[in-house]
Amino acid sequence: MTKIQRITKILTILCMSVFFLAAPQQTHAQAGTAWEVLAEINAYRAANGLDPLVENQYLNISSQNHVDWMAETGIYSHTGIDGSTSTDRAIAAGYGEGSSVRVTENWARGPGMTATEVVYQSWATSDIHNSQMLTTSYNEFGAGVALDGDGMTVYVVNFGIVLGSSIEPQAATAPPTGPTSTPAPIIQPITTSTPNPDGSVIHIVQYGETLWTIVEAYNVNMPDLLALNGLTEEDAIFPDQQLLIIPASIELEETPETTGTPGESTSTPTLAPSPTATRTFAPSPTLMAEDITETPAPRTNFIRNIFSGDTLIVGIGLVAVSVLGIALLLFTSSRLK
Repeated sequence: MTKIQRITKILTILCMSVFFLAAPQQTHAQAGTAWEVLAEINAYRAANGLDPLVENQYLNISSQNHVDWMAETGIYSHTGIDGSTSTDRAIAAGYGEGSSVRVTENWARGPGMTATEVVYQSWATSDIHNSQMLTTSYNEFGAGVALDGDGMTVYVVNFGIVLGSSIEPQAATAPPTGPTSTPAPIIQPITTSTPNPDGSVIHIVQYGETLWTIVEAYNVNMPDLLALNGLTEEDAIFPDQQLLIIPASIELEETPETTGTPGESTSTPTLAPSPTATRTFAPSPTLMAEDITETPAPRTNFIRNIFSGDTLIVGIGLVAVSVLGIALLLFTSSRLK
């Protein structure tokens, strides 16, 4: 046997040892399914006197695509791949088929989190996410579920409506009743204000209204509403409080107008619209408590995974086998000289 053949044989034995000693990493069972989440939300709506939302396959696809992306990258946000919003992702999945749509989103992440836990313990305890589950401005929904690299269950639910569709959002048909895990919120229909002569819109807050229901009623962005009124999402609003929804878009200009005796003129103010850009409104991505944390870097550290948790023994074994193989290789080389 030549020197090269002996070295090749040693390396082959070493590689086979590493293969047989390496154990697969432990897997974790998924805690809930997308269908279970949708069923829990509709049960929660029924307990609060609301009609069920309709499951939409394109919203299911959009939700699953986003939850898979978050689980793969470790980036947890309502902003997805290429800076996309929930509406962007729903349209890309085929929702609305060219019609105008509005889509908003809930997401959550936790260890072994079941469908019941995510609905009642995560979303129902947050005013914003609770109002989206009990929405009267959307009529369809879809969900997605995935496991991330840490074994955490991640949920995404999209709520949508095709504008001008025959299915209209349903209002509450009875007072909130039934076995809710949290106190049932008061659902107050919003009466929108008419624009003022200068184009501004001011809303007078009524009892039971929230910032989110006001945003949905006027179809404006939450960040715009907060900036116009110097508020944050944590601020409370009170009955009879005035909120500026749309700022003035018309300014007064004086136009000379000749009346009476020649040589005399009087100026009367007339309303002339100033050039303004056309405003288009889209639903604002909602913020969850989880979003405030720093975005974790994608998990690609293979060495760190080998030497942690249940695979620590495998890592030590690999090091031992490698050292033994190198020693054997050096010993054999010295004998062949």
